[in-house]
Amino acid sequence: VPNKEASMSKVFGSEAVQHVTKTGMEILGMYGILNRDEKWAPLKGRMQENWMSAFSGTIAAGTSEVQRNIIASRGLGLPRG
Repeated sequence: VPNKEASMSKVFGSEAVQHVTKTGMEILGMYGILNRDEKWAPLKGRMQENWMSAFSGTIAAGTSEVQRNIIASRGLGLPRG
C-alpha cells in the first residue's frame, strides 16, 4: 500500500473510532463511565473500555497531524513546513 493511502486509512479509521465511541458515551451518559465489574454497566463496560483506548489510536503509529502532513506532501504534492 502506498504511503498516502495508508496515511489516509489511518487518519480516517482512528478518528472514526474516536467519534463513534464519543457518541456512544454521550448517549449512555453517566452510565457510560461504569467499569465492566459494576452492576449497572451497560454493554458490560465495553463502551468505556473502547472509549479509553480510542484516544491511543490517534497517537499510535504517528499522530493524525503527522499523517495529514504525509497526505499533504506525498498525496497532494504540497511543500513541507
